[in-house]
Amino acid sequence: MKLVAGDLVLYSATSRHHVTPVTGGSRWSSFFWIQSMVRDEATRTMLFELDTSIQGLRKQIGDTPQVVSRAGLYHNLVCRWADA
Repeated sequence: MKLVAGDLVLYSATSRHHVTPVTGGSRWSSFFWIQSMVRDEATRTMLFELDTSIQGLRKQIGDTPQVVSRAGLYHNLVCRWADA
């Protein structure tokens, strides 16, 4: 994957990856680790899909009462599943 200068890639620590050798120029890297408030990967995936769906609805139809209700549900689920 060739990125534009200044771009970054985020991926789960559980995903396999490899880095190809530099054939010209130099590679500068920065590494950091973050910990999700939601430990279970399947739960995080469901929350991500729900949030993505809500964002899509907002773009299509705006903040209707139904969309706002789903956003509230999303936030309540994050609170329920998050480790505080």
